[in-house]
Amino acid sequence: MGGPYAIGGAKWPGASRVIEESGELLQVLGKLIGADGATAHWDGSDLRARLVAEIADVRAALDFFIEANDLPDGEISERAACKLATYERWHSG
Repeated sequence: MGGPYAIGGAKWPGASRVIEESGELLQVLGKLIGADGATAHWDGSDLRARLVAEIADVRAALDFFIEANDLPDGEISERAACKLATYERWHSG
Protein backbone atom coordinates (compact mmCIF):
# COMPACT_ATOMS: atom_id res chain seq x y z
CA MET A 1 0.00 0.00 0.00
CA GLY A 2 1.96 3.01 -1.21
CA GLY A 3 5.53 1.72 -1.18
CA PRO A 4 8.05 0.24 1.22
CA TYR A 5 7.84 3.07 3.79
CA ALA A 6 4.05 3.25 3.92
CA ILE A 7 1.77 1.45 6.33
CA GLY A 8 1.99 -2.17 5.26
CA GLY A 9 5.40 -1.63 3.69
CA ALA A 10 8.50 -3.70 4.36
CA LYS A 11 11.02 -0.92 5.15
CA TRP A 12 10.32 1.27 8.16
CA PRO A 13 6.55 0.88 7.79
CA GLY A 14 4.67 4.04 8.57
CA ALA A 15 7.60 6.41 7.97
CA SER A 16 5.80 8.12 5.10
CA ARG A 17 2.70 8.58 7.28
CA VAL A 18 4.74 10.22 10.06
CA ILE A 19 6.18 12.64 7.51
CA GLU A 20 2.80 13.38 5.91
CA GLU A 21 0.98 13.93 9.20
CA SER A 22 3.84 16.06 10.56
CA GLY A 23 3.65 18.21 7.43
CA GLU A 24 -0.06 18.76 7.95
CA LEU A 25 0.59 19.81 11.56
CA LEU A 26 3.26 22.23 10.35
CA GLN A 27 0.79 23.75 7.89
CA VAL A 28 -1.74 24.46 10.64
CA LEU A 29 0.95 25.90 12.93
CA GLY A 30 2.12 28.09 10.05
CA LYS A 31 -1.41 29.38 9.57
CA LEU A 32 -1.70 30.16 13.31
CA ILE A 33 1.59 32.05 13.26
CA GLY A 34 0.59 33.87 10.08
CA ALA A 35 -2.69 34.87 11.73
CA ASP A 36 -0.84 36.12 14.83
CA GLY A 37 -2.51 33.42 16.91
CA ALA A 38 -6.07 34.03 15.76
CA THR A 39 -7.97 30.77 15.40
CA ALA A 40 -10.57 31.95 12.88
CA HIS A 41 -9.06 31.24 9.46
CA TRP A 42 -10.10 33.20 6.35
CA ASP A 43 -11.46 29.97 4.84
CA GLY A 44 -13.97 29.71 7.68
CA SER A 45 -12.24 26.88 9.50
CA ASP A 46 -11.30 26.85 13.17
CA LEU A 47 -7.51 26.59 13.39
CA ARG A 48 -7.65 25.39 17.00
CA ALA A 49 -9.88 22.47 16.01
CA ARG A 50 -7.59 21.72 13.05
CA LEU A 51 -4.57 21.88 15.37
CA VAL A 52 -6.12 19.37 17.77
CA ALA A 53 -6.95 17.02 14.90
CA GLU A 54 -3.46 17.21 13.38
CA ILE A 55 -1.75 16.67 16.75
CA ALA A 56 -3.90 13.55 17.20
CA ASP A 57 -2.97 12.35 13.71
CA VAL A 58 0.76 12.85 14.39
CA ARG A 59 0.47 11.02 17.71
CA ALA A 60 -1.31 8.10 16.03
CA ALA A 61 1.28 7.97 13.25
CA LEU A 62 4.13 7.96 15.77
CA ASP A 63 2.47 5.29 17.91
CA PHE A 64 2.00 3.11 14.83
CA PHE A 65 5.58 3.72 13.68
CA ILE A 66 7.00 2.80 17.09
CA GLU A 67 4.96 -0.41 17.27
CA ALA A 68 5.38 -1.49 13.65
CA ASN A 69 9.15 -1.04 13.78
CA ASP A 70 9.61 -2.62 17.20
CA LEU A 71 11.20 0.51 18.62
CA PRO A 72 11.84 0.76 22.39
CA ASP A 73 8.68 2.48 23.63
CA GLY A 74 9.98 2.71 27.20
CA GLU A 75 13.18 4.43 26.10
CA ILE A 76 11.21 6.78 23.85
CA SER A 77 8.77 7.62 26.65
CA GLU A 78 11.63 8.27 29.06
CA ARG A 79 13.33 10.61 26.61
CA ALA A 80 10.01 12.36 25.92
CA ALA A 81 9.42 12.90 29.64
CA CYS A 82 12.86 14.46 30.04
CA LYS A 83 12.32 16.71 27.04
CA LEU A 84 8.89 17.74 28.33
CA ALA A 85 10.42 18.70 31.69
CA THR A 86 12.95 20.86 29.84
CA TYR A 87 10.21 22.61 27.86
CA GLU A 88 8.20 23.22 31.03
CA ARG A 89 11.27 24.80 32.69
CA TRP A 90 11.80 27.04 29.68
CA HIS A 91 8.13 28.05 29.68
CA SER A 92 8.05 28.93 33.36
CA GLY A 93 11.13 31.09 32.87
